[in-house]
Amino acid sequence: MNTKDKVGLILLRFLVWAIGTLVYRVAGSYFFEGFAVGYWVNTIFTGILCATVCLAFMKWLRIERKYWLQSVICIALPGMMGEIPILACFSDIMSNMQPETAGWYGAFLFACYSLPIVALHKCGMN
Repeated sequence: MNTKDKVGLILLRFLVWAIGTLVYRVAGSYFFEGFAVGYWVNTIFTGILCATVCLAFMKWLRIERKYWLQSVICIALPGMMGEIPILACFSDIMSNMQPETAGWYGAFLFACYSLPIVALHKCGMN
């Protein structure tokens, strides 16, 4: 995997992170403050979607399987780093949600960032 691929994945991930954060900023209370079943459906669906999209990017960019774990880390880290200030200032930034929802949001983020890493690591093994 070359530097151009790494930078491309990182920039693409920042774009996806910004859009996702904006969606949850506007409509997060519907996803996180409703019924527990809705929360878990959202978490599982979004985690699977993230893993599927990551896999699609790897194939689209023709990244060799041996570099998938490195690639998915390039995808996950910008989002994880971007969430630090969001969670630190949760009630100010995500003002449409109750401050107590930060824990649910953090757990959701952990699932969404770790599932693609685990899934693609397993897929990328020879």
